[in-house]
Amino acid sequence: MTDGPTMPGDRIAAGEEYMPGPGTYERDGAIFAAVMGAVRFDDAEKTVSVLEIKRVSQLRPGDVILGEVGNVTNSLATVAVFGLDETGRSFGAGENGAIHVAKISEGYTDDARKEFRIGDLVRARVVQVTPSLQLSTKEEKFGVLKARCGRCRGLLSGKSGKLWCEDCEKHEHRKLACDFMAFTPEARNK
Repeated sequence: MTDGPTMPGDRIAAGEEYMPGPGTYERDGAIFAAVMGAVRFDDAEKTVSVLEIKRVSQLRPGDVILGEVGNVTNSLATVAVFGLDETGRSFGAGENGAIHVAKISEGYTDDARKEFRIGDLVRARVVQVTPSLQLSTKEEKFGVLKARCGRCRGLLSGKSGKLWCEDCEKHEHRKLACDFMAFTPEARNK
């Protein structure tokens, strides 16, 4: 159970303790976040909701975004932007950007598929907005914040600083944000 910022799919409460409110859904006796935002518990009404991060109509170079990887080829990863990080501005839904293989990390990367997978939640910096939205994860604070196993789609944990699937007992690699461990199941359940 959490009471701070959350991402879609995070377990935020037990169904027997709270009723799902706006921005949440219930499945198998647990309440999950449906949107990215701040979790709010209403103990008087016994409800839990997620206040969605506000949206803006225009991103600017230098903005830090949060998004979900929608497709990955050897040369780029496409990202559906769903939030701004570290700002009071908001933005319109439906903006999609691309992270070119040359903008993934400071070191050499020959294939974006080695660094990102479909469904990964990432933090990236906007480097260009026209004619297309271009993103970068080169800096240490940018990269994957939450990842699922490529084999079974289970949520990956941080085991000894590496990505680990408890279900498949499989290690995976990603271009991780420096604070990835704060978003792992172990950290979220503390």
